[in-house]
Amino acid sequence: MLTAWFQRAPVLTLALALALVPALLGCAEDAIPVPLDVLLAQQDSFEGRRIRTTGVLREFEDPHHVWIEDAGLNRVELRPPERLEGHVGQVVEVVGRFSYAPDRGRRIEVEAVLPAAGD
Repeated sequence: MLTAWFQRAPVLTLALALALVPALLGCAEDAIPVPLDVLLAQQDSFEGRRIRTTGVLREFEDPHHVWIEDAGLNRVELRPPERLEGHVGQVVEVVGRFSYAPDRGRRIEVEAVLPAAGD
């Protein structure tokens, strides 16, 4: 029944899809843009905040974990690693919530992985 409705209402379907695009892309808009070197140097300032940063995704298998790093080898772990499959080795922009604890290090809980600007 729902399929039939969508077939009869292609304009409404397109309008709904177009309305969702800004919401999906806009998730990065209210995140604080911050380079990795600044994030690490001022980690207390970004604790618990939504940030947006760019770098290359790297991984290690045992135990499996993924991190983002810049040319200066500034690194932050990304969680959960399953959300990052297919992006390892690529330059990407990551959006998520940053946290730091001495017993577990720096971490970003990933909300979105986007192509880096200019790529």
